[in-house]
Amino acid sequence: MRVLLDTAIRRGYRLAYLGLRAWWLVRRPATHGTGVALWHDGKILLVRTSYRPCYSLPGGFVRPGEPSEQAARREVREEIGLDLSGRELRLAWSGTLPFEARQDTTDIWEVQLESPPAVRITSHEIVWTGWMHPAEALKNPLLPHIAAYLEGRR
Repeated sequence: MRVLLDTAIRRGYRLAYLGLRAWWLVRRPATHGTGVALWHDGKILLVRTSYRPCYSLPGGFVRPGEPSEQAARREVREEIGLDLSGRELRLAWSGTLPFEARQDTTDIWEVQLESPPAVRITSHEIVWTGWMHPAEALKNPLLPHIAAYLEGRR
């Protein structure tokens, strides 16, 4: 029963994502997102979602009136169960790129970790996490903002 429920929830995410893409195609909006680059021992933590065939960072949309850093902390807590309160985040990259029929501004915050954190995922939205060296990550399909961020670190 649990497997069926998980499968239905992942399909719900995919359908919602396809609906958003259709809406963006019609509206051509400007959106604002945020992500967190968690670094440990020269590697970055990447995630895969249930609705996109590429790697990304923990993150998501910034709510109206919400500061980007606050949104980044919220998304990391929601997506991988990591509480970053008390840790200093540094704004490492910000840019606007055309993506999925919208002008998408993304802020990438980064934090250096002394040890790899215990990551909790529900397998609904986030279905995989893993650590990669930047050069390895750049050989894989990445969201364009993450690719630009990693290219800038070379």
